[in-house]
Parts: sequence; C-alpha cells; structure tokens
Amino acid sequence: MRAHSDALAQVLRGSFSRRLIADVFHGSERVLQDVDLLSWSLDGDLGAEVKMGGSGTVAHQSVHGESLTPEGAEGILSPFRARLFLLMEVTVGGFSETVQLGWFKVTGAPYAQDHFATVNGERVVIASVVDLVFESLDVNLKRRGFRSEEQPPSLASCWAEIRRITNMPVVESVPDKPIPAAIVYEATRGGRLKGVQALAGVLGGSGVINPAGAVVVVPDVAGDPVGSLLIGMNGTVTDVPYAVETETVYNCVVGNFETAERTPIYAVAQVTIGPLAVSGPYGENTLYVSSDLVKTQAQADAFVAARLAASVGSQQFEVPIQCIINPLFELGDPLKVVGHVRPLQGVLVKFAMSDSELMTVTLKASRVL
Repeated sequence: MRAHSDALAQVLRGSFSRRLIADVFHGSERVLQDVDLLSWSLDGDLGAEVKMGGSGTVAHQSVHGESLTPEGAEGILSPFRARLFLLMEVTVGGFSETVQLGWFKVTGAPYAQDHFATVNGERVVIASVVDLVFESLDVNLKRRGFRSEEQPPSLASCWAEIRRITNMPVVESVPDKPIPAAIVYEATRGGRLKGVQALAGVLGGSGVINPAGAVVVVPDVAGDPVGSLLIGMNGTVTDVPYAVETETVYNCVVGNFETAERTPIYAVAQVTIGPLAVSGPYGENTLYVSSDLVKTQAQADAFVAARLAASVGSQQFEVPIQCIINPLFELGDPLKVVGHVRPLQGVLVKFAMSDSELMTVTLKASRVL
C-alpha cells in the first residue's frame, strides 16, 4: 500500500476531488513540474509482462511562446527522453494530500498540436496539446535484452543477481535464496525481464516496480490484509459478483522434466480419496507441468506433489470489484472486503482507474474445497 496519512484513509471513504499530476524528468533533471493530465487512464496487471501502463493528455498554456510538441528526440515530452513521476492529489474542504503513484517511461505521443496567436505582429505558440502513452519502468528491462545467452556469475544470492541484471534500485521484500544452477538467460526480446521474473519466482513471488522506482518481489502467498474495501451505506464497493469455476481445480498433476544430461524424468501425483478423487464423481482433471529448475526424480516428485496440494487445497478465483477510486492500493496488496454476504479477501492482481469516480479492482481469492 502506498504511503499515506490516517486522515487521507478516512477521506477516501467519502466524497472527494482528485487530479492526476506529473513531474517530467530527463534523466535525473526535472524539466517540468506539476503538470495536469486530462482524460487519463492507468491500468495494472500482476500477470502482465509490463505491469502498469496508461495514457493522458497534457494541455499546456505557453508562458513565453514555448511549445511542448515533441520533435523527434527533442522536446520536453519526447518519448525518446521523458519520464513521468505521477502523483494523485486528493482534496476535500481544506484538506489536501498527494499520493505518489510512481515512475513511468513515456513510450509514445500519438497526437500533438500547437495552437497559435498573433501577438505584437508575431505568430507565437499560446498552447500545446499532447497525448501521451506511458508504461512502468519494467518496460526498460523488456527492451534491454541480453546480447548473448548467459548464466549468473554467482549463485549465492537472487537479490544480488537482480541488482546486477537490472542496474536498478532493489528493495529486498522477501528473504533471499540461492540461485538454481539451471537458470539461463536467453538472448531474446524481453529476456532480461524474464530473467528477473525467474529469479522472483525462486524467491516465491513476482517482480514489480514500486512507487520509488525500485524492484521488489510481491510474494505468491498473501500476508495479512493491508486495507479494506467496504460495502454498505458509506462503503466503497459498488458491486461484488460471485462465481464458481472448476476448470482449474486439478486432481491429477503430471510432470515432464529432464536431468542435467537431458534424460527424461516423469512424476505423477493424484487424489485417490475424498470428493475430488480421480475415480469419484468429479472425474479426472489433469494438469501438465514442467520446470527447468527440476533436475532429479526427488525434485520432480516434490514439485508435482506441491502443485497438487495447491490445486486441491483451495480454489483460486478472481473477483472483479467496482469501487470508489482509491490511489493507495498497489498490485500485490492483500485486501479484504468488509460487509459482503460471505467472508472475502484476496490479492489485488488487476486494477483499472481513470478520471472517473470509480475504479475496477480484481482480487484473486481462495476458497477452501
């Protein structure tokens, strides 16, 4: 959850005004401050390659006849050089607080136009309108691939290796682990980002960029809820649908692996008793798995057993929720829904917010079977 005051948490439960603003940077230099973004949208998806992205329009009133229309690699808002630090300002009455949403790279400017007027006999720019497309800083890792196939020079620390291959700030959000010898980075587009996610997977989660621009790992196993979506007369949730899906409840897991010498390894785990037994009325639902990190029969047996336990221990399902916009929640935050007809909590895996008063969040929740 993003940093905030207790007073802001209370304000977000009622009616408030908000605006999305940006500071524009070239490298470490701030070249434009407190720019309003109009007609904006910002989406996030924990399962996506690049976790966040959005768009917005800058309508700039010229002070000295300057233009913000990009000219190739030149210009304050040029996609070849501009980064945005996005903030949301929340106000109600005499209260005002700004929430830091994070860093984004400008990746496109699909439309730009200057507006002119004649002043003292000269035709000068009086305003610029520029549409921007931007993505979270993991897009830099996607674009910057490995020049050739390589392996980590040291297997001692996943976090140290994440620092090495990203050259970005890192916050060690989960305990460190050694790197499996089987990890190899591919010289393909997105290979560096895939390498980060492979290391994050060893650490038990997914790699994301936090609001400060540092790499962190969101754990797969959710902790205690850090926030609430409230239902009721003064609540923040406007709709919580309910659904049951059995497609991903697997009672048989088949693993296909290879040793370091490329000898095949096979392993099977299945449910033999209870309502989910493969011979029972539910039938057999088979999941096929593999992993480059499994190199022995013992590892293969443990891998399929763990996947089976995760599948039949609970059903994971996604719940889309429409609620009043809240800039505090981040991808990976464990949240609970208060006031629903049945207990509900889960991890925020998707969100979509815009200049509308409402936003959509998707929680991945678990139901005990």
